[in-house]
Amino acid sequence: MRFGLDFGTSNTSLAAFDGAAVRVLPLDPIAGETLPTVLYIRRDGTPIVGRRAIDEYLSDNRDRGPLRRQVQMLGIRLPSTDWTHKSLEAYILTDTSAPGRLFQALKTFLGDPLDTRTNVFGDAKGLEDLIALVLAHVRARARELVGIAPEAVTLGRPVRFSGPPGADDRATARLRVAAELAGFSEVHFVPEPIAAAHAAATAEGTSLVFDFGGGTLDLCVVRRDARGLRVLATAGGPIGGDRATELVIDDAIAPFLGSRARWGPKRLALPRYIVNALRDWHALSALNEKPLLDALDDLVRAGAPKRELAALRSAIELQLGYEIFRAADATKCELSTQASAILSYHHAAVDVDARIVRGRFERLVAPLLDETAALVHEVLDVAGLEAGGIGEIVYTGGSSAIPAFRALMRSLLPDASTRDAAAFTSVAAGLALPGVEQASAV
Repeated sequence: MRFGLDFGTSNTSLAAFDGAAVRVLPLDPIAGETLPTVLYIRRDGTPIVGRRAIDEYLSDNRDRGPLRRQVQMLGIRLPSTDWTHKSLEAYILTDTSAPGRLFQALKTFLGDPLDTRTNVFGDAKGLEDLIALVLAHVRARARELVGIAPEAVTLGRPVRFSGPPGADDRATARLRVAAELAGFSEVHFVPEPIAAAHAAATAEGTSLVFDFGGGTLDLCVVRRDARGLRVLATAGGPIGGDRATELVIDDAIAPFLGSRARWGPKRLALPRYIVNALRDWHALSALNEKPLLDALDDLVRAGAPKRELAALRSAIELQLGYEIFRAADATKCELSTQASAILSYHHAAVDVDARIVRGRFERLVAPLLDETAALVHEVLDVAGLEAGGIGEIVYTGGSSAIPAFRALMRSLLPDASTRDAAAFTSVAAGLALPGVEQASAV
């Protein structure tokens, strides 16, 4: 049996090929075939993965109330800027009573040149260790579902890992180590859009695979002829659907939480770090500290708008960031099929009703469209093709349904026909199919 593993920034999926057919496995008992790539480690060391990790993290932190930070000495001394002291012992203010630690978007750090370890309740863990916990969960879940714990796996990888020079080699080496720590003894890598092209059984001639997920956009130009599938060029970048969702939050939800509020003769505003946290549900959760909540109350007494700051206080204190992100994401998805949508979210003091028209959304994502166009031009240049040389566009990835991006592709490649592959699982399915390694090596 062959296994293909798509370890994504936002979601992870696993497919198995039994010699006759390929099947994408329901890794997550709650979410199904797309397992959220989220890890929550409880104080006792218990790792929880997927949608349950998010639910348990939110539940644990809602029950505890505002977090309290305390001084924690780091056990190292640093040079002092005070001439009266040669050195000082370093310390941080940390949440020493946290019930657990949440990790997400681990894939985005694979190409980072820093090789550090983080203290997880007394256990120093590197990035490979954390990713290994996610992959070990996937491997164990496969055994539950098909009766076999995979030894060999074909892992997807982006066309280009983000980071400074050397990012690709660093990221691939780290991902290999993580897979081996998780119990995979034989690991092969294939670029994700090549796997999607393999699964989609692209038509005779030259095609462009448009793999647009939550964290990245990967492009692949392939040519299919009597000899099989050949890869002509690849390109990719950190353009993802989650960035579009964040723009919706900035525009339609954040103002209800005080992001644009101004008050007093000096036209005071919320600190930028609070406004930035509104789009990141984990960062918003981390603001749940008594001094910050008290400071919001003080701002209201000083003339700040009471309604907006009460809503912000509720969003922080009640851990509503994830629900807000999901509401914005659902509205973004609705705009793929409707000309307008109502973003409605009501919980405690958070009271949002905003009508978003598709035209407004398309203006918000205009910078992402410009980045996408640049990638398309790049991949065509590498392939040595003009726009008319592409006969077919194959769309895959959950964000590939956004009409603005499809309209862009029609304008860039007007002669190409279009076809859809499985939005969330085509990469995993392609990775599991025989011959995908040979296609990527051509």
